[in-house]
Amino acid sequence: MNRGTSPGGLIIRQPERGYRFSIDSVVLAGFAAPLAGGRVLDLGTGCGVLLLLLSRLSDGNFDGCGVEIQEELLSSARENFRKNGLDGTLWAVKGDFRGAVAGIEPGSFDLVVSNPPFRRAGTGRRNPDPGKEAARHEVSCSLPELFDAAARYMAPSGRFALVLPFERLPEIEACARLEGMGPELVRFVHPREGSPPSRVLCCASRRPAGTPREHPPLYLHGDRRKYCPEVDRVCALFRDS
Repeated sequence: MNRGTSPGGLIIRQPERGYRFSIDSVVLAGFAAPLAGGRVLDLGTGCGVLLLLLSRLSDGNFDGCGVEIQEELLSSARENFRKNGLDGTLWAVKGDFRGAVAGIEPGSFDLVVSNPPFRRAGTGRRNPDPGKEAARHEVSCSLPELFDAAARYMAPSGRFALVLPFERLPEIEACARLEGMGPELVRFVHPREGSPPSRVLCCASRRPAGTPREHPPLYLHGDRRKYCPEVDRVCALFRDS
């Protein structure tokens, strides 16, 4: 297992091989943190990094559950919650969220989050590693299935926050409509100022008020390829002391 620590005490362990979390979890955590409160559900939690970041960035207290189908990643998430002393408020369960998952109740979560596979099945280059392939391509869960699960587990007044490539925004809007939802808040992520957006952060709910509110764009990199201060503040949670 690979271990990372920070001055803030955050510990992240993940498998040496296979899927590793990326900057997308960082920007999604920053986007979703103001929304986190009550009960939070992470669909496809991986090593639990998104819930761990939300526990540090959120102003409110919340209980968080991560659903993961891969046994090795599930073990990593549980160990990370325990090592950080958060196993009383964060927990992980094994299951396929496209159906019923033991231990989580439909309609009971105030916020659902997900950093799903970015590419549709059958597009782009396949990865020979099964874990990486499942994380990058929709081989085990499509975007409509993800929205179906989010809608099923959300409370009536709940929200669903996710990150995807910018070009998939029309699909996000279409999938949300199928579930009686709509985008409430969006933010576009650019590699740097002057470049086109590469990612979209979206929060959907059942009560969108017309045109979604648009946050100022997020430019990942400033000068000399360093992360911008907003992103660097979150990344600092991973730095070795």
